[in-house]
Amino acid sequence: MSKESLNESRREFERAIDEHVERHGRNARIYISGPMTDPKTGDVSNSNLLAFWEAEKLLRERGFTRIVNPVRVWACKFPWLYRIVGYRLTLLYDLWLLMRCDQIYKLPGWRDSKGANIESCVAYHFKIWPIPKQDIAKLDKRLAKLQEKWQNKKLK
Repeated sequence: MSKESLNESRREFERAIDEHVERHGRNARIYISGPMTDPKTGDVSNSNLLAFWEAEKLLRERGFTRIVNPVRVWACKFPWLYRIVGYRLTLLYDLWLLMRCDQIYKLPGWRDSKGANIESCVAYHFKIWPIPKQDIAKLDKRLAKLQEKWQNKKLK
């Protein structure tokens, strides 16, 4: 693929995102995606769960009202279920939640998560666009600082 066609594809993608935001505005249903499990142990990591809660809070402060937080489902409704049904079924349920959304917000560190990468691919395939950068730049910085702070506490 030439550089020119790549740039055209990127512009087309950005136009599609702008059009999507115009259509849905702040009423879009947003799915929060990111790493939930510790890559070393496979256990659900409290530091990452806190990032999901913080992201939901910050998105609400930015005016978004319809937020799908998968941690809210697993931590509040079925905290015991993850250990029983395992990773595959919980990821399948998370994908079902994602498919009901209009946009996706990817937490910092999502690239290090197998599940978040799968969610990202599914979102892209079904045109569930990410929240535009101008809406989340400050949010990303705050969350990255909080995650770093939680990781430092965890290591001590």
